[in-house]
Amino acid sequence: MDEPVPLLAQQGQAWKVDGALVSVLLSPQDTCYGTWALTVRQEIHPDEFDSTGELLTWLASKADDRHRTSTGEIRLGWTRFCDSDCFEPLAVRNGEVTWP
Repeated sequence: MDEPVPLLAQQGQAWKVDGALVSVLLSPQDTCYGTWALTVRQEIHPDEFDSTGELLTWLASKADDRHRTSTGEIRLGWTRFCDSDCFEPLAVRNGEVTWP
């Protein structure tokens, strides 16, 4: 079934972590590099890891080489679990998101 749902689109106060949930997408004409820019701060439930991973894998396929490490993974940002103080790299390696 093709029933799309918004991912990474929550706005407002975070439930599990302090701060705000945001999602902003800028077009190439609005950035200094002339490329798309996406900034996201969200709370993702583990039940949403598969669908969010599909989106992140697709986004990684569009990423500029500046985001590629020497091992070939694409660094998309950082992630942490709500009860942790440690941030882990959020990356796509070999077409799959590496969840911590």
